[in-house]
Amino acid sequence: MSIIETLVEEFPIRKSRKQKDAFREWFIDWAREQGYTAEETAPKGIFRSSNVVVGDPESAQVVFTAHYDTPAVMPLPNFITPCNVLVYLLYQLLLVPVLLLPPAALAALVGFVLPRLGMEPEAAAGLAGLVGFISVYVVLGLMMFGPANRNNVNDNTSGVAAVMEMMQRLPVGQREKAAFILFDNEEKGMLGSSAYAGAHKAVKKEKLLINMDCVGDGENILFFANRKTRQLPAFAALEAAMQAQEGRNYVMNKMEGCVYPSDQASYKLGIAVCACNRMKVIGYYCDKIHTKKDTVCEQANLDFLSGGLAQFVESL
Repeated sequence: MSIIETLVEEFPIRKSRKQKDAFREWFIDWAREQGYTAEETAPKGIFRSSNVVVGDPESAQVVFTAHYDTPAVMPLPNFITPCNVLVYLLYQLLLVPVLLLPPAALAALVGFVLPRLGMEPEAAAGLAGLVGFISVYVVLGLMMFGPANRNNVNDNTSGVAAVMEMMQRLPVGQREKAAFILFDNEEKGMLGSSAYAGAHKAVKKEKLLINMDCVGDGENILFFANRKTRQLPAFAALEAAMQAQEGRNYVMNKMEGCVYPSDQASYKLGIAVCACNRMKVIGYYCDKIHTKKDTVCEQANLDFLSGGLAQFVESL
């Protein structure tokens, strides 16, 4: 089986502590079989974020990352238009009334029924308000801690597979130039990546970091880099290596004026990588994530990324 097939078959969900423990143990064994040094970080924070580190990020010239945790299932997709901030914000605003509708309906029902059962209208209204308030937090909690999305092939099994493909492809003599980190708890607010950044200031401020999140669905492979990152000598080598690849459409974007919320945000020289489809007016978009329809990861995307990024490391 391919790497992506193995991940989907053996570790389809990585959300509970037990599921994450099993995946990390397997991944560390796999990495060591490939000839790498690998270890997990001590759990940090209230949600016990445990990252997996391969190689030495402090001495490496570039660090490649992805988050390995998987999300709760949602009734509507997390629709991202990274190059169209207006559409992205409008969609997020439209989600608010949709998410607030169940709490509002429940509060209205309580406010309607209780007076007819003999409760004073003022007391019923107060209780209805309390029910609505609590229900809002229940909905928000379900977004992070609700039932696991059993289909998460793109978000972010694809990113983990891309990291592993690259680890496997990179020649032994070139491996000291690169390090790899699988972050925990991105779905709870990028907790694993922010914890690692806080504990490793040099990596946070000085290391080129390339983060792959949702790279499996879409023939357009988008990179997002800020101004400081684009000025690095290594950036030209990255561009050349990716432009030399075939089979997918490589697109480099300025991070200024774009949005892609993922783990690279904690790092001064972080680059975001994702795969997108494209339509008129909206432009590039990533859909289906956080829903049962998240079932696609094209091997061609993984080959394109791992081939180009391995070539980039060799050029350093």
